[in-house]
Amino acid sequence: MFRSYLKTTFRSLFRNKLFSGLNILGLAVSMACSILIFLWVQDERSYDKFNEHANDIYRLTARVSDIDAAVVPVPIAMAVRDEVPAIKNVTRLSSLQCMVTAGTQKFDEKHIYYADSNFLHIFTYPLLLGDAASLLTRPEEVVLTEASATKFFGSPQLAMGKTLYIDNNYKGNDLLVTGVLKDIPQNSHLQFDMLVPIQQYDKVINQQQAWGNFDVYTYLQMNEHFRATAPALASLQQQIMNTYRKHDDSKTNGTLFLQPLTDVHLRSHYMLDVPGQGNHQQVLIFSLVAMFILAVAAINFMNLSTALSGQRAREVGMRKTLGAFRFQLMLQFLSEAVLLSFISLAIGIIIAWALMPLFNQLSGKAMVWHLLNVKMLGILLAIAVIVGLLAGSYPALFLSSFNPVKVLKGVKMLHGGKTYFRNGLIIVQFAIAVILMVSTVVVYSQLQFIRTMDIGYNKENLLYVPIPRVGDLVQHQQAFKTAMSQYPEVDNYSFVSHLPTDMPTGTKAVRWEGKTPDDDIVFPQMWTDDHFIGTFGMRMKSGRFFSENFKGDNNNYVVNEKALKAMRIAPETAVGKRLTLDSRAGQIIGVVKDFNFKPIQQPIQPLIIRNGSDGNFNGNTGYVVLRTTPANMSQRLAVMKKVFQQIYTDFPFSFGFVNQDLANLYVAEQRMGKLFNVFSALSVLISCLGLFGLTTFATQQRIKEIGVRKVLGASVSGIVGMLSKDFIKLVLWALVIAFPVSAWMMNKWLQDFAYHIRLHWSFFAAAGVAALVISFLTVSYQSVKAAMANPVKSLRSE
Repeated sequence: MFRSYLKTTFRSLFRNKLFSGLNILGLAVSMACSILIFLWVQDERSYDKFNEHANDIYRLTARVSDIDAAVVPVPIAMAVRDEVPAIKNVTRLSSLQCMVTAGTQKFDEKHIYYADSNFLHIFTYPLLLGDAASLLTRPEEVVLTEASATKFFGSPQLAMGKTLYIDNNYKGNDLLVTGVLKDIPQNSHLQFDMLVPIQQYDKVINQQQAWGNFDVYTYLQMNEHFRATAPALASLQQQIMNTYRKHDDSKTNGTLFLQPLTDVHLRSHYMLDVPGQGNHQQVLIFSLVAMFILAVAAINFMNLSTALSGQRAREVGMRKTLGAFRFQLMLQFLSEAVLLSFISLAIGIIIAWALMPLFNQLSGKAMVWHLLNVKMLGILLAIAVIVGLLAGSYPALFLSSFNPVKVLKGVKMLHGGKTYFRNGLIIVQFAIAVILMVSTVVVYSQLQFIRTMDIGYNKENLLYVPIPRVGDLVQHQQAFKTAMSQYPEVDNYSFVSHLPTDMPTGTKAVRWEGKTPDDDIVFPQMWTDDHFIGTFGMRMKSGRFFSENFKGDNNNYVVNEKALKAMRIAPETAVGKRLTLDSRAGQIIGVVKDFNFKPIQQPIQPLIIRNGSDGNFNGNTGYVVLRTTPANMSQRLAVMKKVFQQIYTDFPFSFGFVNQDLANLYVAEQRMGKLFNVFSALSVLISCLGLFGLTTFATQQRIKEIGVRKVLGASVSGIVGMLSKDFIKLVLWALVIAFPVSAWMMNKWLQDFAYHIRLHWSFFAAAGVAALVISFLTVSYQSVKAAMANPVKSLRSE
């Protein structure tokens, strides 16, 4: 029986080569897209699941004054370990950026963590060399990754037993390499090159009892008997809060929360989080895109199959006359659909495999797809079967329902409600395509808004050079200024403690006139000199900025407009108001207009600017920021490099640009925009394949009518309009459905940004016009071809 089904299927495919080809191509392209999206979604959802105890590990996060942070106080880890029975173990991490000396070479390293000795027992990072039981137990040792060991010493084997010297600004430390880890998996939210014992952190920072300082990442491992039910987690969180309130003497009034380890990558919206986090909303969006594209291809299959049903009506009638049951006919047509789906899957796998490097480039991933992965093949085969059954279900039910007497008499079976259903599918298909097109326009417009919005300062042509964390920072900054004074052509520069791209959170130790106990506000702070405003092109709202002519400015402050609102001080009366920060009393001498120093997903915060003209940045390393122009960029960069090497003779020179750093904050959105462009274009292409097939079929069915109309004097444009109008009407109905749906979806997406565009009618008009033009061109190709054909050929048999 199945052999007969197979033979009939191939006969049907070869009899209708064009329509079979369109079906296979549409399904193959949609499956290739879905495979790539599925691999990306799988990669995003796999983060940290490689850890043996992944389901038992939670991260502590905090909320202080409506600010959510990924860091908590240092002492909370040991307190909850000792006092909360459900917690088996805890480990702490703190990020470190420093200069590393290996032999005669120096490296500016940014991906280093201080870590507790049990870090490698809680997390599963495979060890290449060393004794797992003793790693990080002594303060004078260090653990490297395979890549960093190779970079520093040539190979992991050569690294073992060697000494590294790190300069962390306060004290230099010789550290012995006692272990080498295999390179950190790409799907780990923690990416690092070195692990330094946290005793070094305790010795340098000395904040063991600083309950008011939120500074470390803290992870908790539950014991084997803990069951992560909602009541159990609520009870555990309450126990942690009770412990925190019992010991906290800082009056910070923070609130602590538990975050499952497997949620960290996709569900992190926290300040001071580790870099490289994902977005669960994007995963959801692209999962829907994959289903949309598959649905578009499946609709193509249904439409073309039902449109061709008239050609198979006599086959159905003959089979029923010869004794075939309806379920046998349904099985026949479902088998055809599944077989066609398998053929499309095979082609789709080849397309996806070939496009994997390009997709990795667009998505910023390094995914590797093993074609012989049994689990993956099983999932793909299941998808092919499901798509085949769904796509073939309606044609199977419809075709198998034909009355053999009627079809053998030549009565047409395809009319009325059947065309309504097919037209409905076309509307849904194009509605999906238009939704993706509108989304593409909105994402592109938001990215343009990000690039061009006024962020409060001139971000273009700002060159910066990081100052190494080494030796006496004050002395080095003064030396830098002295050296720069020898080059009068380089005069527009400033020293800052932090770049205004993504500054860290600040302090609550701020007092002002009129402050009440309810004013629980965190103020970010930065140190800079009197050239800051001029270098960055910022604007003052009132008062003045720091000046070397006013020696008392060392104790004075400049604030932004947001800080005045938080302190309920009017801008016109702000200058001269008393302000105390960290027990340092002074006054407000100026108000700078608000500028963005966080990604635009976050609103502008209250900011206090402190005077660091004497080079004292309170332990912060800082940057030299230089205003340049495209014409003198290379000359000024050469000067900066020369001055840097005069002062830091043994350290590598590095530089960056503020506008590039700002662009890097929105890499995920940029990638999303590129992927939307691709998938939107493909959805339109697949929709047009189906429309092309239906138009071809419609013109073939009406070829004699067209011939008669031409003989009676109908023009080519009139015939094209007659054949096109029905399909264009369907696209118009699709726009009616797509516009409100896409508006709702894009409004939800834009809410993630504190500063965003407003949806404009032009976004929908652009997508609608594009959909109409593309569909008209698709339809008109076959219409024009039929209208220009010689009517003698079509009417020869009449």
